[in-house]
Amino acid sequence: MKKRKIANTVADSTLPKTPITIGGKTYNLCFDLGALSEAETLINAELIRANRSDLINLLFALPVQNLANTRKIFACGIRTFHPELSYEEALKLLTVDALYEAATAIRLAWTAANPEAKDPSDPSRAGK
Repeated sequence: MKKRKIANTVADSTLPKTPITIGGKTYNLCFDLGALSEAETLINAELIRANRSDLINLLFALPVQNLANTRKIFACGIRTFHPELSYEEALKLLTVDALYEAATAIRLAWTAANPEAKDPSDPSRAGK
């Protein structure tokens, strides 16, 4: 399979993209598991270099969409197509005005990357 460069990152051109417009600029979120894993690793390296101990763990963040996790998930989701954004720059994009749109975009991006996945808050999943 031939890979192509996207925003200085080697990425498969078939990676799912979920657009979100913030401050008049459109960004793309990617929720492919490989892309999220790579973003988690890169952001954690960035945090370690800054002597921070608040590392990202998407296994804990993805199932619970609260404010803190939405910020972490957004920063990882935007990283594939926008590697020029640092972790802090990605967080700064999530103003109060953009927060709910970002939360919705995260759910859409997750569904696009995992079409057979069910919403974890779906009552029909009780006991599963």
